[in-house]
Amino acid sequence: MKVQRKLFYLMVGGILSSLMACGSDKEAELVNTQTVEIGAVSKIVLDYDADDLLIKNSSSKKVVLEEYLSKDKRKYYSKVSKNGDTLSIQEGRRPIGTDFKSKMVLSLPKNYSDELRIHSTSGKVETHLSNKSMSSITLDTTSGKIYGDDLIADTIKLITTSGLISSRSLTSKGTLRIKSTSGEIKLHKSKVKRLILHTTSSKATLDELKGQVEYETKSGNLTVTDFSGAGEFTASGDGSLNLGVNHLADDLSVFSKNGAVTVSLPDSQTPQLDVKTKEGKVDNRWEGRTKKAKLSTPRVTIETRNGDITVK
Repeated sequence: MKVQRKLFYLMVGGILSSLMACGSDKEAELVNTQTVEIGAVSKIVLDYDADDLLIKNSSSKKVVLEEYLSKDKRKYYSKVSKNGDTLSIQEGRRPIGTDFKSKMVLSLPKNYSDELRIHSTSGKVETHLSNKSMSSITLDTTSGKIYGDDLIADTIKLITTSGLISSRSLTSKGTLRIKSTSGEIKLHKSKVKRLILHTTSSKATLDELKGQVEYETKSGNLTVTDFSGAGEFTASGDGSLNLGVNHLADDLSVFSKNGAVTVSLPDSQTPQLDVKTKEGKVDNRWEGRTKKAKLSTPRVTIETRNGDITVK
């Protein structure tokens, strides 16, 4: 009799486990829509923990928030509030467990031109905007992924600790500021007045970059292709620097303490060139070509302590 009872409980437990497993596979569905008049709002702030966030344009002149949840309860709905010129949107309560899925879709009027600040601790942040320009855009995660495409603003900030930053078509009339501790950075087609890029150990790949650059890392690796501009590139530790220059707008400084440095210079210009290292090897294919450089041309300074240098 005891054996039969044990078998019965085992069967019931197995059935319950199967049902719970099936429930955990439920996808997020649209369960709630909130609409807000834009009015005098000049700052929109989103703050979530693990939710995926998609920011796109609205077909109306209102701000629309669509909430996709795998469990529909009012207490899970986002908290939306207005305080002066600020519209704040925060996540609602979340159930305990890992089977809950959520995604927020925020739609903005195309004519919105003020400040936008988006944060998700571990969720994905994705933008598809066609606004002519905003005053400020900030996309911020700790470990989530940032996909910031088609962004135009006076000031743009992309911040993460260990998550991915990936962007296509960034335009900043002022400063594009990117900060990452160890997350990978991928930028394609960025046109900025000034880029400030600081990392600790991130791998960064920048393609079609135009503007003044301030790059700092300790042990991260940087690759820049089709670069038009000027600036300072510094690796204070073992970081490597690989720059493909299409056009020099002003002076260029490249330094790595222990990492390798490779700089490809444009044939259309003859810059003033200064290359030096303490312990590294130098392969300077421009040696002798820059003796005729005029004082008015940009100066290129390349230096390492122990890293090898290649100029081509």
